[in-house]
Amino acid sequence: MNAALQVQISIAALVCSVAALVFSLLAAFPGLKDVLAAIRDGVLWFALFLVLGGVSFVVWRHYERQPMMSITTSNHYGR
Repeated sequence: MNAALQVQISIAALVCSVAALVFSLLAAFPGLKDVLAAIRDGVLWFALFLVLGGVSFVVWRHYERQPMMSITTSNHYGR
């Protein structure tokens, strides 16, 4: 994963977290509490999706770059 993509994912997760904080503060108003709580929860789930997606992408790229061991390479003693 290049640095630019990692920065973009981090910024997106931060924006989602700040948006969830704003909705939490707005949820203090009794009339909008249920609507804003649902929006806040959706934003938090999206931020969690971004973070877990970024971590899984980094792990996938790490395992993709590792060379595969071959069984046949260790069996060629006489050559």
